[in-house]
Amino acid sequence: MNEENITELQEHIKQNPHDYDAVEQYAIALSNIGENEEALKNFVFLKSVMPDNAKVYYNIGIILEKMKMYEDSVTAYEKALSLEPDNTDIMFNLANVYIKTEDFELAEKLLLQVLEKDTDDENVYFHLGEIYSRQKEYEKAVKVLEKALQLDESDSIAKFYLAYSYQELGNIDTAVKLYTDITNNNPDYSWAYFNLASIYINQGKDDNAMLYLDRTVKTNPSDLKAVKLLTKLMYKHKKFSAAEKLLRQVSSSFPEEADIYYLLAQVHKQLKNKMNYSKFLKLAKANEITFSGDTDELDKEIESLNNK
Repeated sequence: MNEENITELQEHIKQNPHDYDAVEQYAIALSNIGENEEALKNFVFLKSVMPDNAKVYYNIGIILEKMKMYEDSVTAYEKALSLEPDNTDIMFNLANVYIKTEDFELAEKLLLQVLEKDTDDENVYFHLGEIYSRQKEYEKAVKVLEKALQLDESDSIAKFYLAYSYQELGNIDTAVKLYTDITNNNPDYSWAYFNLASIYINQGKDDNAMLYLDRTVKTNPSDLKAVKLLTKLMYKHKKFSAAEKLLRQVSSSFPEEADIYYLLAQVHKQLKNKMNYSKFLKLAKANEITFSGDTDELDKEIESLNNK
């Protein structure tokens, strides 16, 4: 619904304030364009005139979930479910919020209830797989995620969780195949590149690891974990100029990230550029609140450099 239609609805409601269907359409339209607070006001009004309408509470739950007000969202969904106990849409949405709040037992219970009514709901199998994977119950995760992909083989997120579950179970060949399938079909899926890199690091295949870490960073420049791993591998293999170039690019986007400055310092130490070595050590110190290393050791390194 475009803004013109929304305006027309608004004018209609002014003339017909008791047309509650129109108020509902208006509120949903507002939420769809991101005007969640205004949408919520309209649904709260509808709740006052229709206190036993499950759909009203359901939509309130959706809006509160969008606003990340998860506790209030749960309350709204639970009220909706008390009014319509067999409504699988309400069950599914409530389970989704429980996953976000890591109430996995409650989420699983609701999702299994949905499956009792619809055994071919791909989204339910996926979310069960997500729950089991996050709880490190990888064998259970594999079972439901395989089912999810039977129902929708294009679900890259389900395939990612399945690959990760196989990876954790030690079935590396299958994990690599699945991650590779993901990246072939979704070239911007940075997490799949990162996990492939992690596998190759564990196998001691640094060249492959660097290749996939490079792809990770190119598709997601804000992935600092990938940047740091890639830099350390470059450092290990004496690719100091490449590491310096990467770190300078990242430091412009993360000017308060001490670890990046510290890595830059170490690279310039190897490049025998004492001025930059000192400069970046001091920048790491100035931002030490974000430093993941030992700050005492950082102080000693700075002191040692100053005494030379």
